[in-house]
Amino acid sequence: MPPRGKLRPGGALGVALALGAVLRVTRLLRAPLMHPDGPAYLDLASGLLDGRVRAVLGGYYSPLYPAAVAGLAATGLPLELAGRATALLAGLAALPLVHALVRRLVGERQADAAALVAAVHPALVKASAQVLPETLAGALLLAWLAARGAGVAGALAGAAYLARPEGVLLLPLGLWRLRRERLGTLVLYAGAAGVLMAPALLALHAASGHWGLSPREARVALLSGAPGATTLAEAALRSPGALLARLAGGGARQVLYDATALGAPCLVPFVLGVGAARWPLAVAAWFTALPLALNPSPRYAVPLVPLFLPATAAGLLALGERLGRRARVAATALGMTLVVQALWVSHPLDAACSREVSRLVLERYGPGQALVAVDGRFAYGARGRALVPPTTDPEDALALARRRGARLWLTRPAWIRPPWAPPADARAVARPCGGTFVLFELGG
Repeated sequence: MPPRGKLRPGGALGVALALGAVLRVTRLLRAPLMHPDGPAYLDLASGLLDGRVRAVLGGYYSPLYPAAVAGLAATGLPLELAGRATALLAGLAALPLVHALVRRLVGERQADAAALVAAVHPALVKASAQVLPETLAGALLLAWLAARGAGVAGALAGAAYLARPEGVLLLPLGLWRLRRERLGTLVLYAGAAGVLMAPALLALHAASGHWGLSPREARVALLSGAPGATTLAEAALRSPGALLARLAGGGARQVLYDATALGAPCLVPFVLGVGAARWPLAVAAWFTALPLALNPSPRYAVPLVPLFLPATAAGLLALGERLGRRARVAATALGMTLVVQALWVSHPLDAACSREVSRLVLERYGPGQALVAVDGRFAYGARGRALVPPTTDPEDALALARRRGARLWLTRPAWIRPPWAPPADARAVARPCGGTFVLFELGG
């Protein structure tokens, strides 16, 4: 029997799984506002169910998450619930992976602490109820770090690429990690990754006519100051200085996003334990400084949060030793703070506005309408078709509407700047959310 007050071996992981499941299911049942990209992922999952495999493989968004959603939806789950459940299951799968990784790198007590923190961490709990691939990408990243065989690690690297395009960096990282192994081991790793990546790469080539890792490359290359470049390699050759400047500025922003995702309550223990597990931090730094720096986003920091937990757990135990008898009170306060943050409803006004706009379109025009808006959630809530323009420029929105024969255009008044004015065939018919948006009818 374990000493009083201590969990038996494996007990902390069991508690973490139970607590993590309760928090994630609670968050899911509250049906938080979907991310703007959520409807696009659900549309891809629906396309897979309809047999449009090549279009999904070669599409703008990575295919693994939609494929997993389609698999759950095929069992009879509603599509949106299948999307949230996929994220939830991936988020739960990360807990034993965190435990196994930290136990190997640091120790059993640190592994218990890391699993418990991961169970209640706000960024991970919230992402587990979203229609997004972040928890899946994070679980694959952890599994890759914890994998022992070269073939398994290579397959996980390929799967990580299919979940998020920046996952391709695990291919060179893995080869460097195995640099002292035999050539056959390196070939096995690269071959396993290539087998999984090949269908998507071939589909992308068939769709675009050139070799690339993702259709997003052209957008990132344009943002990097290389007009006409369709890949990052072209951008680097045409404007290396602009690309380096983009990396420097974007990297600084992404570091801030990473720190924000980890959260203020975890920052002090993270700093205290930063030297305890350097390899996960090196991987996180590699992603932050390269692919994420090119297109920084708070959302992209979420898969990296588990990589910060080995250091955070080591710092928590070191802090506990310094606090002595006060350690238990401090740990309880930290846990309660993280739980409150995890369940806190953020942006309630945005959710109410989204419902108002969707209800307006549905009640006034009926289901099935094509709605041009930079946020696809409005059309999704109105059971219509989302047409998302590439920018907030009114000309881009109207050009898309005319190409696709759309009747409705939703925008913000702030995006309509003089001297530009709506054309004669665009008539403002409503200003929902207290005038935050304006809905136009297009055509006669």
